[in-house]
Amino acid sequence: MNAHDWISLFGVAISAAVVIGPGIVSLHAKLAVVASQVAALCEKVEKLTTAHEERLRMCIEHQSRLDTYGVQLADAVERLRELED
Repeated sequence: MNAHDWISLFGVAISAAVVIGPGIVSLHAKLAVVASQVAALCEKVEKLTTAHEERLRMCIEHQSRLDTYGVQLADAVERLRELED
């Protein structure tokens, strides 16, 4: 290749970079925004997971108490039936 071919090749490469460059910069900026939104969503999901686990623990405790009350009420009903007889 002679100097003219190299200059032409270099010119085409520069032209392609000029045409593609702004699009790549725009894409990079959009990806940065998407990445920050994904990070924010991850934080929200983490908070929701923590809150869900806490509520689940509370529900389990509540169900345990309800079961205990159910047993106590069944015992009370049985005693009342025995007193009736």
